[in-house]
Amino acid sequence: MWKKSLMLTVLLVFVSLALGVCDPEATEPSPVSLPVVADNTHIEPCTNAQGWTITVTALRVALENLELTIEGETHASLREHLRELAVPTAHAHPGHYAGGEVTGELPGKLLIDFMGGHGESLGAASLLPGNYNGMNLYLRTATAADGLTADDPLVGHTAVIAGTAEKSGTVVQFEALLDVNEGTQVVGGPFALAVDAQTSAKLGLALFTIDPSEKDTLFDGLDFGELDSDGDGAVSIAAGQTAHNLLMKTFIRHDHWGVTVQ
Repeated sequence: MWKKSLMLTVLLVFVSLALGVCDPEATEPSPVSLPVVADNTHIEPCTNAQGWTITVTALRVALENLELTIEGETHASLREHLRELAVPTAHAHPGHYAGGEVTGELPGKLLIDFMGGHGESLGAASLLPGNYNGMNLYLRTATAADGLTADDPLVGHTAVIAGTAEKSGTVVQFEALLDVNEGTQVVGGPFALAVDAQTSAKLGLALFTIDPSEKDTLFDGLDFGELDSDGDGAVSIAAGQTAHNLLMKTFIRHDHWGVTVQ
């Protein structure tokens, strides 16, 4: 009997601690608000594995819910774990992803014109203090509700990428309309910043044509000479084509997304 009483006492203490540390009135760090802008400084000319030098002239993309992450178990994650043991909830608090625990976010739908809107404000992200080292985001389909006209090429697609590809004196103009499954998540892009109450940095949502780590390119696998089968110097890439699938799969990899600190 005493063992059961002891176990019950331990459980009650455990639950009390769980509820106590999750008490919204307990001392909790205040979130820090930091502006987020579009950053195209890493959309640079690149030479892909097939020897084509690609220069991007236009790149627009529809996405939502930028998340900022801290790696590993933290006190905050422990609090949530204890609270779930005591009082399970239907709505999960920030979870654990490959890049870490989500403790910062810029929620809502975003439509980004990287080449035409460098430095354009995307909103303000709210971050709990901590050492950040990752980011996530969700890709979506652009619609007229984004303020686009019915004939805008981005409507019904996730991204539009246009530019030129050059090799041995041959120049090919290209446009790619990328279709990504709604809600596809990009997980674990780089973002490094120690955030505290005094932090006043500006954050830049960036796309990398060259992977900063492995140095492969966004356009690896695309032979623009083969794609220009009629030799007219113009290529259109769309869903259903092998070239679309190659580019789309690279586009959604975390290697080519990140948040810079300005």
